[in-house]
Amino acid sequence: MKKIIVIFLSFSLISILFSTTILINGQAFQTTTEWLPSKLINTLGFRYVLNEKVYMVYKNDLFIGKEGTFTLNFEQKFENAFKIENDKLYINVLFLKNYFGLYEYRLENGTKIFYDHLPELKNIQFKDNTLNLVFSKEITKEIVNVEIIDRDLYINIEPCIGNPTVNGNVSVQKQAKGFLISITNNRLKPIPIITIQKNVMRITLNFTEEESKKIKEGILWERKIETFNNNKYLVNYLHIDPKKVEITPIISSKGIGTRDDLRNILKDNNCIAGINGNYFDPATNLPIDLVIINGKILSDKFSLRPVFIITYSNDVFIKRITLELNVYIGDLLFLVKGVNTTAKGEVLVYTSEFSLKIPLSEDKIYYVVKNGKIISENYVEKVPENSVVISIDKKYEKYLTNIKIGTKVDFVSNTDFPLPIKHAIGGGPLLIENGKEIIDSEEEKMRYGNGLALSKTSRTILAITKDGKVDFIVIEGYNNKSGMDYDIATKFLLEKGYYSAMMLDGGGSSAMVINNEVVNQDGEIQRGIPVGLGVK
Repeated sequence: MKKIIVIFLSFSLISILFSTTILINGQAFQTTTEWLPSKLINTLGFRYVLNEKVYMVYKNDLFIGKEGTFTLNFEQKFENAFKIENDKLYINVLFLKNYFGLYEYRLENGTKIFYDHLPELKNIQFKDNTLNLVFSKEITKEIVNVEIIDRDLYINIEPCIGNPTVNGNVSVQKQAKGFLISITNNRLKPIPIITIQKNVMRITLNFTEEESKKIKEGILWERKIETFNNNKYLVNYLHIDPKKVEITPIISSKGIGTRDDLRNILKDNNCIAGINGNYFDPATNLPIDLVIINGKILSDKFSLRPVFIITYSNDVFIKRITLELNVYIGDLLFLVKGVNTTAKGEVLVYTSEFSLKIPLSEDKIYYVVKNGKIISENYVEKVPENSVVISIDKKYEKYLTNIKIGTKVDFVSNTDFPLPIKHAIGGGPLLIENGKEIIDSEEEKMRYGNGLALSKTSRTILAITKDGKVDFIVIEGYNNKSGMDYDIATKFLLEKGYYSAMMLDGGGSSAMVINNEVVNQDGEIQRGIPVGLGVK
């Protein structure tokens, strides 16, 4: 039997924009184009090699690609099935439709759905102003439309099948395409907050546009429906006093190069709350840009992007900085070109947090360092505990003839930031500096690929107030509307009076967790992230 695949294609009235969701084997994945990038190709189970031709395998099927056409098992052809941009493979959604033999379904709003099996609604429960919908497979918010008419709530789910059990005072009508669920006779107008955790959709009904809760001394959570530029946004704020609690970057317990649910990362690091962190490479799960934890560099600086910095005196800053790592091996000084990376470089460093296999090259010399001294001159696949591995290009071999077991090794970081850095995390774009919009905002927007700064989507933001407090902020469109782009977010934060602000990874990665509960409405964080920012 074919794997379950559901693909949603949304159309804008202004221009055609494919917003694609794939549901396969109980997991959901999303992309904003009809061309699926390598991370989704791999996740779907395809494996490929790029040479003069493209060779791709799925189970027992072999695809050979040339000039956009795939030939399946030397017989069947799929035209306009793939493209290569910047040495990366992208495959067409319509190729998946044809290959898997998917059915096509169109909603009234123009959304297309390709599927071979529809999700089944198993259980509906309404209690304590919370509606839980349990499905047989993981679902996404695209199949759910929520409307408020006067004080009544109507939830249309389509396409969907099933014969659900119902508990609570809720009306359920089975329709040709799915289900209509209604909650009526409310005394006040409800404000639905929607969260999705794999196969469970939770709709919490709030009857006020604002709520807040003291999490701990120095941590206050607020959720507001903010109106800005005649649009409504659901905004979660975590107001933090860095003098009373510790803010720290956190990584998956499985190490750099792996991803995990933010809730698990926070729990494993003894954090009470937190948000998602760096951008990352989905092919390797390695973070993009700086990560420093307790003074130790776990991922190196990337380009001119801004950095959130915490000093040893718990002062906080958002700055563009320069930073480089140097290593002294005996009397020799080398500039480190990368930390915990699979990229190429003359001098690379791997810490014990690096979970991937260290790249092996015949052109490299490898040293294992522990307690500031070389303990081995051989290649190792994994970094030993409490150790560091250094790989150096053999073109420097003539300078290394006197290096031996026991040679002293020192790491020194150089930066134009004037204070010692305890914790740091990179991201961007930079939004506000010194209480004002940044001078080079147009250039800043262009420093991020795929129109990241220009799209309206969910946003995770770090902001610092004039008195040195920190706000974690997750901004989402309200009631299934789109979120903010760079310009809207900047104006919104300036109106709030922030002194400095920057974005972190957003969209499907945007998440805020408090006491192991996802509080932002999208809540689709089960796909995992490599780095978060936690509060202890």
